[in-house]
Amino acid sequence: MVSFLMHLTALAVTVAGALCLYVSAPRQIWLKQTWPARPGRAGGAVGLYLGWVIWCGVMHPATAFFTSLTVVMLVLTALPFVAAVPVLLRKT
Repeated sequence: MVSFLMHLTALAVTVAGALCLYVSAPRQIWLKQTWPARPGRAGGAVGLYLGWVIWCGVMHPATAFFTSLTVVMLVLTALPFVAAVPVLLRKT
């Protein structure tokens, strides 16, 4: 049970870190104004690092690193498409 909670916590922290990186990007479409670049990117980096550290508690550090990268790739790929759905629905 503890392992499951650590995985869930690491996943949530990693997703939050990737979300911070995305909303601080200049061409994001989730918010009307982007977050300030430095605090957003710093928060994203801290989130990604903390997610990796939490995952290191339940798996090998190399496995934790590639798990973090996979989650970040998934989130950063999915966010623009998810944000575009309401825009496309309004146009029809």
